[in-house]
Amino acid sequence: MDCFRCMGKTQPVEKTHTVTLDNSVIIVKRVPSWVCRQCGEVYFTDDVMQNVETIIDKLESLIKEVAIVEYTAHAA
Repeated sequence: MDCFRCMGKTQPVEKTHTVTLDNSVIIVKRVPSWVCRQCGEVYFTDDVMQNVETIIDKLESLIKEVAIVEYTAHAA
């Protein structure tokens, strides 16, 4: 896959994705992603992003401050 930003080549990498909500922070570790070798832009497939959103939705109502989870253990 080519980078949409700079047209560089991307490579598969596991990244940490952090979301800051009103009253909490959710950190999802080891998320499968594609990163541009040239500019560092990060991309997620539609399936992965949907799984990350599901994880965030589930945790948002359960936590008050910080949650750290691993993607592979919680991906639907």
